[in-house]
Amino acid sequence: MSRAGPRVAAIVLAAGASSRTAPAHKLLAPDATGLPMIARTLRAVAACQADPLVIVFGHRSTEIQAAALRGIPPERMPLCISARDHEAGLSRTLAAGMAVAAQHDVTGTLICLGDMPLISSTLLDRMIAAFAAHPACPGVMPVHAGRRGNPILWSRRLFPALMTQAGDRGARALLDRYGADMPQVAAGPEITEDFDTPARLADYARLFAGG
Repeated sequence: MSRAGPRVAAIVLAAGASSRTAPAHKLLAPDATGLPMIARTLRAVAACQADPLVIVFGHRSTEIQAAALRGIPPERMPLCISARDHEAGLSRTLAAGMAVAAQHDVTGTLICLGDMPLISSTLLDRMIAAFAAHPACPGVMPVHAGRRGNPILWSRRLFPALMTQAGDRGARALLDRYGADMPQVAAGPEITEDFDTPARLADYARLFAGG
């Protein structure tokens, strides 16, 4: 894939137990075309300029990995890893992915959530472009109607801090600390939309009817 500017990795977090939608697992839930949510998310990430791609599994990892890789072209296959301590919270899943990204010659990384299938590759590329325009910034965030959302792009200088977060809050504390210094990319409501309840999964099942 051709690339101009900084090399940015992308990490997709897909290790959670999805307890709020039990017994269904949200990442395996199909849209109107039958495509699992995690596959829809990963297709968008694979279509953006980020390289390498990393996806972190944990709960029901065999099933979710098989679902995630549906339709991904061979040249964009992600590095698939398992977070052994994923039950300790989102921060441990994040740390597992960051450890892999840090082994590569990248200047930053996009942190993408597996349950946000409405995020587009266009938005991801715009965030990478904003980072290229502000290489000294701590990262880039998308904003809609004054509200920040996901994904977040983080500079490499914060990789050590990202790998030492604790609990189930991901990088929220770092975002509170550095967010004021991060360029903002205008986005739509998709940056705050997830599918964490049975009712929301029913909504997801009606999406992408056009393909």
